[in-house]
Amino acid sequence: MSLQAMGDTAFLVTLAGAADAARLARVRALAADLAADRLEGVVEIVPAYASIGVTYEPERVPTPRGELPWRVVAEWLERHLAGDGPTAARKVRAARTHLVPVCYGGEHGPDLDHVAKVAKRSADEVVKLHTGASYQVAAIGFTPGFPYLLGLPEALATPRRSTPRLRVPAGAVGIGGAQTGIYPRETPGGWQLIGRTALELFNPALETPARLAAGDEVKFKAVDKLAAAPVASLPRARAAGSREPGLVRYAEVLKPGALTTVQDLGRRGFAAAGLGAGGALDPWAAAVANLAVGNPPGAAVLECTYVGPVLRFSQAVTLALAGAEVAGRPAGRPLRLEAGAILDCSVLERGARLYIAFAGGGVRTPLVLGGAGTVVGAGFGGLGGRALETGDRVPLGAARPEDVPGGAGWRLAAPVPPPERRAVVEVRLIPGPDWARIFRRHGPDGAARAVEARRFQLSAKSDRMGLRLQGEAFTVPSAAGGEVSRPVVPGTVQLPPDGQPIVLMAEGQTIGGYAQLGQVASIDLPRLAQARPGAEIVFRMTDLSAAQQARLKVAADLARLRVGLGLLR
Repeated sequence: MSLQAMGDTAFLVTLAGAADAARLARVRALAADLAADRLEGVVEIVPAYASIGVTYEPERVPTPRGELPWRVVAEWLERHLAGDGPTAARKVRAARTHLVPVCYGGEHGPDLDHVAKVAKRSADEVVKLHTGASYQVAAIGFTPGFPYLLGLPEALATPRRSTPRLRVPAGAVGIGGAQTGIYPRETPGGWQLIGRTALELFNPALETPARLAAGDEVKFKAVDKLAAAPVASLPRARAAGSREPGLVRYAEVLKPGALTTVQDLGRRGFAAAGLGAGGALDPWAAAVANLAVGNPPGAAVLECTYVGPVLRFSQAVTLALAGAEVAGRPAGRPLRLEAGAILDCSVLERGARLYIAFAGGGVRTPLVLGGAGTVVGAGFGGLGGRALETGDRVPLGAARPEDVPGGAGWRLAAPVPPPERRAVVEVRLIPGPDWARIFRRHGPDGAARAVEARRFQLSAKSDRMGLRLQGEAFTVPSAAGGEVSRPVVPGTVQLPPDGQPIVLMAEGQTIGGYAQLGQVASIDLPRLAQARPGAEIVFRMTDLSAAQQARLKVAADLARLRVGLGLLR
């Protein structure tokens, strides 16, 4: 077994041996042991084919000896890797068997002929091989409910597309390297598509939202046509109350902006079902906006991208702005508006993402899986799992004047200020699991120079899942990343075969199969979130300790700020 850091908030545990059912059983057992003896501050334990991702919040990890949190987490993991964990407390979920009907080829499987060509077989033979095998769910990831399946016949192994598709339909069945899997919802993806199913794989309304789980058995059955449109691709339901006339306190959307969604600081505990934390892309700015109006840091806010909304208020409201700067409006302090007032946030002069917090507990949309944030890619949370639209009524809480910090002459600055429009955005990078393979012909200094010398532009094709960078491509060895997928976290810099980096963000997948260049320091992810398309991005090398110290300083500053603002109420 080996232990590697994935930036300053996660570790990757890798088990040696072939990617088979026996190793998967060991992975599941170890994950169960870790869950039974969970360290405070550890928020996710994600089993995959041959590895386990462990995510933690550094500021919550106990450090009785004054050491950095990553050392405490590493020691806890090493005890379990040495066999010192509480195996008697292990509870491994019982496996189930699922039959998945698939319509192969044609419009549903546009890459079937390509897979057949690579396999040197006919399309019918590919279908026969694919349906004749029995598969085991090795992990759930990439998107909520997406199953990575172990057991693909060796003859069908096909490399991923050199450049991922921007749109893969819900229910698509694909092959990526030695893996096969099913896309639960429409999403970008780089696998070869051979068919499609109508089976629903993820339902956030259920206590256990993912239909499949690691260890389950899956069998495919060929059918002539889909029984119905895939459930996951049906029109997304409008949230109850989004235009309900009975609402009393609300913000009416006159113009929605480019992409305005309800967000909080994310959900925890669902990564093993393929659902990442999500939440605000600039969580520090969201927290500052909330603190400025007397809310808890994690209260639901509006996240506005590139072009903000125009809102009209049904009653008097106190709000605060943070993150991107709005023309003509002060940021980082309470702003009182009367009933009928209009707030125009359509012009963002600096930065890419604005956060609007409302006194009285924030936006009052229903909680789904414990969070209020909108998961755009999965279609739930916030107002029906979608961005705001003209005519929506965003429900707001009622605030008492004594809950809002008083006094004059104060203003809160975001811990990570948005960059100037033409500024070079520098972000710190920690080497990742595939660093040595990618730079096997470079020495340590040469590898760092090769990274820092490159200049990238932020692509307009970026979204809440990931930021695509364009520039001098990296050479990606075919061995980098192996043949099976591994856990990933926000900040992971993936390298698809074309060598153009993709930085995973808050709504990114939890499992990925591309090579991992490294990990952006968590404190610098807001810098990327506040950059606009076309911005120049430069990586600067750092180490785990320095990155974690920078994050802990900001977390401590916000904690002190919260106490200080409490004195102004």
